[in-house]
Amino acid sequence: MPIDVPAAVTTALALVDAEGLDKLTVRRLAAELGVKAPALYWHFSSKRALLDHLTDALTAPVLDNLPPLDTPWLTWLETAGTALHTALTSRRDAARIALGADLRVARSLGEFAERTVDVLHRAGFPLADASRCAGVLVHFVLGRAVEDQSWSGEIDIPFPLMAQGLRERQAAGGTVADSFRYALGIVLAGLEAKRPRPT
Repeated sequence: MPIDVPAAVTTALALVDAEGLDKLTVRRLAAELGVKAPALYWHFSSKRALLDHLTDALTAPVLDNLPPLDTPWLTWLETAGTALHTALTSRRDAARIALGADLRVARSLGEFAERTVDVLHRAGFPLADASRCAGVLVHFVLGRAVEDQSWSGEIDIPFPLMAQGLRERQAAGGTVADSFRYALGIVLAGLEAKRPRPT
């Protein structure tokens, strides 16, 4: 029976939603699709290959909501970073799925990075540095999304200054999204400070 790869990806995402990433295997997916595992290994040679396809599906909608490339560069990066973070925190374990993705398969995430390089290069960064800075943004968003999805909200920790800071943020009505925007602002301020100035 031929495998419909997009349908298999949709089913795999539904399994993650229901059972979590740790329960997802190529064999588990094959059973859900009613096929033998070797039929799926033809399309997904490993769990990582399957996750690359899932990453592509999870990040594809982000590309549709990115601003035009001629948007002021810091505004573009803020909007793009927020959109990627939202996509990676809106579904169970999505950020973990995307960690370590092969961009040759997870092409939507690769295209996101490519556009980020373009925006940074247009802003005056040499191409080599633009690619480094794009990596900083993408890796920050991925790592932050993993942390945001794994944090239980527990503030009873044996570190008094951090615990007090968390309580103050909570009392002020701070959300995960607020904390992300604050941290993203720090990253963007760093990029602005590194941008070459015309001589």
